[in-house]
Amino acid sequence: MSDDIDVNLEQKVAEFYQSLGIHQGPGDIQYRLILRVLEKNEGKITEFSEIREYTDPFADKGSIGSKMKTVFQLEGLVEKVKRGGYIITDKGITAANFLKDTSTFYKKNKRIEEIIERMP
Repeated sequence: MSDDIDVNLEQKVAEFYQSLGIHQGPGDIQYRLILRVLEKNEGKITEFSEIREYTDPFADKGSIGSKMKTVFQLEGLVEKVKRGGYIITDKGITAANFLKDTSTFYKKNKRIEEIIERMP
């Protein structure tokens, strides 16, 4: 994964999964962005402010902090190592790999839709 996170793609993928009735995990833009930032910093401490750089357009500070506690820490996707500092766990890497697969599925699905639309 490159250093930059494609926020527009993540938004489109989340909307696609929401249209299928999936509102958690792959259908949650906040979840997707938080996990992408954590994955980008694998092996290093990810500061809460780094996460907020990507999530601020989609959520307020309180909801991201709450999601970090109730989803990411509770489910063991991250370990809190200091105030405002997190390290992604192996379970978090597995979740990030799952998000990559959901993005790949989205791209293939859109490509097939485009091919079908062009068919006479």
